[in-house]
Order: sequence, then C-alpha cells, then structure tokens
Amino acid sequence: MEAHDAVTLNKAQMAKRLKVSLPTLTNWIDRWPDFPADHRGTNGKSWRFNPHAVFDFLAARREEEEKATIGRDEKLMELQLQFDDLFAEEEQPARSSFVSTKEQIDIWRLRDLKRKEAERCSKLVIADQMQDMMATAFATLARDTAAFLRQLARDQSWPDAVLRQAESRLKDVQAKSVDTVLAMLKQDADTEHERQLHLT
Repeated sequence: MEAHDAVTLNKAQMAKRLKVSLPTLTNWIDRWPDFPADHRGTNGKSWRFNPHAVFDFLAARREEEEKATIGRDEKLMELQLQFDDLFAEEEQPARSSFVSTKEQIDIWRLRDLKRKEAERCSKLVIADQMQDMMATAFATLARDTAAFLRQLARDQSWPDAVLRQAESRLKDVQAKSVDTVLAMLKQDADTEHERQLHLT
C-alpha cells in the first residue's frame, strides 16, 4: 500500500493511464475542485497525481452520477404519470418503446405551448362551452321560429291541419340543419387533429 502511495504521475502520464486526452483530464480537474492531486501545476511545479487516488475518486464520481441519473429518470416518470392524470386516455400520446420518457415530456411541453398560444390568440375554444353555446342558440332559434310560425298561422287563418304540417316540416328542416352543422364541426375537428399530428 505504501508503494502504491509513493507512485505519482505527471499530467500527461495520468491522462495516458486513464486513456483520455489531456484536455479531458483538464476539464475533469476544473469540474471537480477536489480532484486529487499531490502537486498542482503552479509556479513552475508540474502536476503530480497518485493514480490509485484518482481512480478511486473517478469511480466515486461515476457512481454518484449514475445515482443522479436514476433519480432524474424516476422524477421524469413521476411527472409523466401526473401528465397522464391530467388528460383523457384518447388525448395521451401513444407510448412506444422507442420514445424515451424525456421525449414524451418534451411532447407534452410542446402541446402545452401550442395550447397556450392558441388560447392567447383566441383560437382555442373550450368544448363544453362551445357545446352549451350551440345548444342555447339552437334552442332559441327553434323556439322563436315556432312562435313566428304559429303567429303567421293565426294572421293568415291557417287551418289546424296546415299548421301541424308546417310545424312538422319545420322540425325536419331544423333537424337537418343541426346535423349539417355538427358534421361540419366534426370535419373541422378531424382536420385540425390531423394537422396537429403532423406538427408533433
């Protein structure tokens, strides 16, 4: 053990023993202020390293970084699970063995930015709000149109049979109009969904 402690190497020899370049060894020394060195290269004095101390130090740093990497992966996975809880299953990006957790998080971040930008530009409409607005508009239109038709029948002295026939035809027209609007909205939604898939 004492013989090992007595062996020291200069910087070039230490880099060669570690099988790294001199710039890499210099970066390690700058990165870790506690990098073991028997003598530091200052005031004309060359660097001297105990190789066993250096190997032990680097092994410890590698173990620390591996633990930190595991910790980061666990945090990313926890964050991924939190994202899963925020969105419906059909809105979640398809999981793939070829997509890392970090890449999935990046996808979520991109989608979140797009959503926020759409909200800022007033291009994003909340589905529930839109549904309520459409339902209210259709109900109001149907009520007012029916009232107008009955008033017209009274003014024109229509027979009851004629009024009932007109009301029946009006309901058919209204139903077709609603179906047409819903089909248009669905088509726009499908087109937007396809466009988003190409962007992500």
